Amino acid sequence: MTLISKLRGAAIEALLGTPGDRALAAVADMRRRVAREPARLDFYYDPADPASHLAAQVTQRLIAAYSVDVELHIVTPPASDVDPSPELRALFAVKDAKDVATQVDLEFVGKSTPDPNAVRRAAAILCKPRPLTERLALAIEVGNALFQNDSKAITALGGKHGSESTLEVPAIMNTNYSLLRKRGHYQAASWYWNGVWYGGIDRVPYLEAALAASTGQAAPPVIHTRPEAERPPARLTLPKDTTTPVLDFWFSFRSPYSYLALGRVAELAKRYPIEVRLRPILPMVTRGLAVPTVKRLYIVRDAKREADRLGVPFGAVCDPLGKGVENALAIAHHALRGPHGWDFVTAAARGAWSEARDLADYADLRAIVESAGMTWDEARAAIADEAWRPWAQQNASDLTSVGLWGVPSFRIGDYITWGQDRIDYLEDRLRRHFAAPAATVPST
Repeated sequence: MTLISKLRGAAIEALLGTPGDRALAAVADMRRRVAREPARLDFYYDPADPASHLAAQVTQRLIAAYSVDVELHIVTPPASDVDPSPELRALFAVKDAKDVATQVDLEFVGKSTPDPNAVRRAAAILCKPRPLTERLALAIEVGNALFQNDSKAITALGGKHGSESTLEVPAIMNTNYSLLRKRGHYQAASWYWNGVWYGGIDRVPYLEAALAASTGQAAPPVIHTRPEAERPPARLTLPKDTTTPVLDFWFSFRSPYSYLALGRVAELAKRYPIEVRLRPILPMVTRGLAVPTVKRLYIVRDAKREADRLGVPFGAVCDPLGKGVENALAIAHHALRGPHGWDFVTAAARGAWSEARDLADYADLRAIVESAGMTWDEARAAIADEAWRPWAQQNASDLTSVGLWGVPSFRIGDYITWGQDRIDYLEDRLRRHFAAPAATVPST
């Protein structure tokens, strides 16, 4: 590897994970003390976001478990620069909230994406000043009506509880969203505590650990997994005459979450009789989808946090964007047709995200290729072959066709999900499939 990439990777590694979080917390604590402000948990809530509806329930429980001041910020949906596919995101968010509610003890009774006019009326209700506990309870009640598209219930709640002026609501929500961005995040259903962000209910265990350390109060987890008996055996809907279910795994060499997913998916393939079909795609920015700095920084910090939990090496990063990604895709296109495909993809991702290896540098690339059992000659021939481009484009098109846009994403039969956080749910779906009698298999 080049000296520059090695030094840059070492610097990034030093800033990520627990040491970096401690530094952020120390700076935030110092600023708070200088300003003579109390320690406060900031919760950001988007009325149109199903994940925010779940997070509001969690926030109620956090207040009951820890002696901590909480401020609720009503915000707009994510800005366009961090939300490349708002329509697909909104549709998936409803499905995902339903899935979450089957897995953990949170409630989501939504049916579809909410009506925009109803969202505006809901926001006006929630922006009106009132005591915190009342606002949170009302947010949950409003959300239940909103995601069931119960316009009459929204109107009744507005009449009962009152609403903020419709002229004031956009300014309130935009100001709150600007604060969220200024503090280093980009979307709601998130908490900010002591200079560190916790995005979504999957990060609540980290938040609880931080609250316990800060307050000296140890409490049982506020989220619990539902018993498996509540999710009985049920076969996937598979293509006709399927003998071995195929798991499509969309992946990007520039996605740290894709890297974290690789090992976990490999373990799934060992535990269940499935075939994994790796579907690499170009990074979002290469496909014309923006990924601004605020989003990249949060993602890489969060990925380090998750990597530490999973025991996956991470941190000495060398961004493969550009020629590095193209080299990796070209070689993967060749390797995945032979015995070394998975080994190469894993080695390349590990090199970029934990070894500061430059995928655009032939010395680094050769070391990765040979560690995967391939020869440098076949790798060079693969790099010279442009056939990977239509292949990667087709993979991206197929991803869009199943209603998703980002990676890692997964499809097996009629089950589709997105994110390395959902691999546990994916495994649960496989458990249910293989526990069901084969005679009941539906087919398409």
